Amino acid sequence: NLIRGQLLTPVEVDKIVKTIKKLYEEDGYLQAVVSSELVELKDANVAGKVILRLHMDEGKQVRIAQVSFEGNEAFDEGDLQGEMKETKVKKWWQFWKKARFDRKKYEEDKKSLLLFYQKNGYRDAEIVVDSLSYDQTKENLYIRIKVHEGAQYRLRNITWEGNRVYPAELLNARLGFEKGDVFNAEKFETNLRGSQEQSDVAALYLDNGYLTVGLEPEYTLVGDDSLDVKIRIYERNQFKIGRVIIRGNTKTKEKVIRRELFTRPGDYFSRAAIIRSVRQLSLLNYFNPEKIKPDYTLNPDNQTVNLVYELEEKSSDSFNASVGYSVTFGFTGALGLTFNNFSISDPLAGGGGQNLNFDWQFGESNRFRTFSISFLEPWFLDTPTSFGVSMFDSRTVLGFDERRTGGSLRLGRRFKWPDNYFRGDWTFSFQRYDVKEGQGLLPEGTYSQFNLRQTLSRSSIDNPLFPTSGSNFSLSIELSGRPFLPGNTSYQKYLVVADWHTPLFSSNRLVLFSSALIGAIGHRQNTIIPFTELFWMGGTGLASYYATTPLRGYEDRSVGPRNAREQIVGGKALAKYTAELRFSLSLHPIPIYFLAFTEAGNVWRGLKTMDPFDLRRSAGIGARLLINPIGLIGFDYAYGFDDVFPIDGKPDGWHFHFQFGRGF
Repeated sequence: NLIRGQLLTPVEVDKIVKTIKKLYEEDGYLQAVVSSELVELKDANVAGKVILRLHMDEGKQVRIAQVSFEGNEAFDEGDLQGEMKETKVKKWWQFWKKARFDRKKYEEDKKSLLLFYQKNGYRDAEIVVDSLSYDQTKENLYIRIKVHEGAQYRLRNITWEGNRVYPAELLNARLGFEKGDVFNAEKFETNLRGSQEQSDVAALYLDNGYLTVGLEPEYTLVGDDSLDVKIRIYERNQFKIGRVIIRGNTKTKEKVIRRELFTRPGDYFSRAAIIRSVRQLSLLNYFNPEKIKPDYTLNPDNQTVNLVYELEEKSSDSFNASVGYSVTFGFTGALGLTFNNFSISDPLAGGGGQNLNFDWQFGESNRFRTFSISFLEPWFLDTPTSFGVSMFDSRTVLGFDERRTGGSLRLGRRFKWPDNYFRGDWTFSFQRYDVKEGQGLLPEGTYSQFNLRQTLSRSSIDNPLFPTSGSNFSLSIELSGRPFLPGNTSYQKYLVVADWHTPLFSSNRLVLFSSALIGAIGHRQNTIIPFTELFWMGGTGLASYYATTPLRGYEDRSVGPRNAREQIVGGKALAKYTAELRFSLSLHPIPIYFLAFTEAGNVWRGLKTMDPFDLRRSAGIGARLLINPIGLIGFDYAYGFDDVFPIDGKPDGWHFHFQFGRGF
């Protein structure tokens, strides 16, 4: 970044030389020599000016040939080399790896090496000396590290001083160490004041208003290999929340935000409550989750703390469109409009946190269509009670000619026990069937169906778009008709869903999603079960007249029991398992993530014929991106390992799945 005419000092020249030399070292040219020369111009017109010449002797690119250790007795060289993540010898099979030496990463690896020793109780471990040498070719680098391990320390006694609020027994339980345990310095510090699960000692105080608590451990060596630890606690003052300030909400009404917060004026300051409040605001999906920033200011005079939540609104309403295609069934899709942050009292401005949805579904060469409208108030009468209503009308011509008209009422409530992640939802629905041509599949004429469904669930995910931690569990029981309800149908449907989101390598961008779904339908003999209530599986499950469980790698509704003509007939028992590795490329402004997955599932005629090991398997890759107001766009390319449709003795092979309009 030199410019002609500037003053050139020896310090500036030396800086240039070092910068270029560092560039060579980063690319593996450790022996590069860079020198400078100042050439004075003799022309009188340019007196006092010089030419800066830089001479480079690049040398040869160096590869790490060996990393060896000296002085190690507790661990062999393989253990120590495994802790050096970047400074390694390239194995013959690691064709993608470059065994270049990077000095900066080498220094980081040495720190990791010492941390490994400290985790195993060797708190005095140190690197005495390390050396770099070359062979005659000057291309192979040999690294030798001499370590002093010292003694392996074990804990003898742990004492607490200054604790008036919590007894030593509770503090010891949080600390997680017992007499005789190997002293793991990292675990000790984490359990003292740094646990991500908020299970550390400091969290006890920070969740009860002790915002300025101090924890100072003091170590005393006993004998050659034992430690006594005294932890001094400075509890100081207990703070209550003064004001809760919300900033940045340009559309969402303030009461919609405040009712989701677990931090209220007059409550004691709680770090856990702040974390939970941020999670709840993220789940609303009205704000950019990466820009939700809580902050606080202390008021020592009256021992209060003011909280500030900085928010950034984002678009949440969407043009709800979806489309799917399969060779067998043709196009399926839906068009509609969804207002996710609607206000029935101020429909033009919105921001009331209500949901209004218009939907039109069509599919299979115009063989069915459905119109529906639904409304949901998640905080009915300003309580954590949800109330919803929906109505629909559909017409289906699939050999038979059927029309359905109906609606539903939904009531839900967030529980306080066992914890406030639990909730219950109850739905009462009614459908009227008008069948003109049953074709032996449906009873002709007019009949009705009354359903009552109860769902108990617990959700602790941290983000609705790309969950990185938490789980979803739900148990749903649906009753139709006799002996409790009127109508012509009679059955019971049971569904159990379990989803887990596990972050990998302490990253919020790489997540393992695992899921299990189990379902069963019970009924008495000679009772009506509408075939639309049976279990169907295969494809993406988008915009279908049937409630279809997706199973990528196979055609839509191609998995399940068949009749004598090899036609899928739906089943009364279902199982599906999914493992999906997700990598987030971006969350804002456009959420994008890639995935690799394996799935297995099947549908059986009933519980008696259900075989949990008789599954249709698939694997593939995919991508998801969310573009408002259009919604989700998803692509999957999956391979079906089993022979499903058509049955020809061969695996179903590769299938491309396209999704448009569904949520993540």
